[in-house]
Amino acid sequence: MPQPDSLQRLLARWLIGPLTALIVLSGIPTYLTAISAAQDAYDSALLDPALAIASHLHVVDDRIEIGLPTVALDALRIDSVDRMFFQVLGPENQRIAGNATIPLPPSGLATEAFDHGYYETKIEGERIRVAALSVPHKHGRILVQVAETFIKRERLVREFLLSTLLPEISIALAAIALFWYGIRRGLKPLERLREEIASRSPADLRPVVEEDKPQEIRPLVSALNQLLTRLNGAIDSQKRFIANAAHQLRTPLAGLKTHAELARRDPDPGEMRALLDMIAGETQRTSHLVNQLLTLARSEPGVSPVSGRDPVNLHDVASRAVQSWVPKALTKNIDLGFELEDAWTLGDALLLRELLANLLDNAIAYTHPGGAVTVRTRVADGGAWIEVEDNGVGIPASERPRVFERFYRVAGTSGEGCGLGLAIVMEIADRHDAKVEIVTPSEGSGTCVRVVFRPLAHSASAA
Repeated sequence: MPQPDSLQRLLARWLIGPLTALIVLSGIPTYLTAISAAQDAYDSALLDPALAIASHLHVVDDRIEIGLPTVALDALRIDSVDRMFFQVLGPENQRIAGNATIPLPPSGLATEAFDHGYYETKIEGERIRVAALSVPHKHGRILVQVAETFIKRERLVREFLLSTLLPEISIALAAIALFWYGIRRGLKPLERLREEIASRSPADLRPVVEEDKPQEIRPLVSALNQLLTRLNGAIDSQKRFIANAAHQLRTPLAGLKTHAELARRDPDPGEMRALLDMIAGETQRTSHLVNQLLTLARSEPGVSPVSGRDPVNLHDVASRAVQSWVPKALTKNIDLGFELEDAWTLGDALLLRELLANLLDNAIAYTHPGGAVTVRTRVADGGAWIEVEDNGVGIPASERPRVFERFYRVAGTSGEGCGLGLAIVMEIADRHDAKVEIVTPSEGSGTCVRVVFRPLAHSASAA
């Protein structure tokens, strides 16, 4: 798997790369301009010897002669840099004079109508520039050719390019250095943020200060602070769970140990049986407490995400839960009934079954024998409802806000609960963005606990 690139190198490529490409592209028109300027300047100079030779042409008895001495012709060909060549051709392309055989002009230029022109060719494999001049003659035309190599022209192009591009390159190099420096300086806040986080201990989950951070990385810092807050909440939940478990398990385990010691020492079978019954009861209560503590730990926010948030029909959740609680209701001669309608919401079916199980456990535990417990699901007032109603002793209005606290029990109530049932209900409801209410049933006695979820339309996606 390729390693991710650094932000510094990425920015450098996006800034310095296009700048370098612009410099290269700007050099193309500069190069073309330099070539054109060199051609124009030296072509004009190259035409002068041709004009000088043409002005001294004479026709004597149909014979063409050049009225220049050899010294003058040599002077026309003198150049301290380039090699110079000339050639004079008659109407039949017969050679009249010259120091080299220069190829004829291209077909588009070699006509009797042209005055003068320029073209490139080679002599002995060396590239040359030719100025061709056509002089009228009664039998056709006389062609005067003067040529030179490209040394001066190429030198002029190089000097022109250097004089133009060197300042551009210097400015570009300065810009690249400034870009690099600016990128490093611009990324310093990220480096300081890294050092600030790296210097913290694992227990330091304080939010990172946002005020002194650049605007562009504040969303990153804000997201990091939200993560730290959730992580801190999860750690606090774990600490509370451990403290609650240690506190709540210490007493029943101590009782189990005491009863086991007494049973081991007491030889009376009747007393031993009574002690074993007490041990069985303590074991059952301890098992119930452990299960509730584990459910509470699983339902706390930040411990694990609600799995999937799938469409759930509260009708199906209630149907399965009620069936499993019928035997316990029968042991107390409690009429366990249900009034179920389709009520769809988004959630975790397993946690919702735990929520309903704790509501039913509380309702059956605090309802007198011969009483009634009713489970309802429906859609009403813009919400998906699940209700558990009993005709037991009820919860005083002043105590209702506190019964959702962990390990809190209303003074004077009977039962063997540990005060975690409604706390678990509240935790699971919070994770589903649901609202929990305790109301008095229409008969005027007992308790009705109502959980209102966000509804989900019964559509093809839900079905």
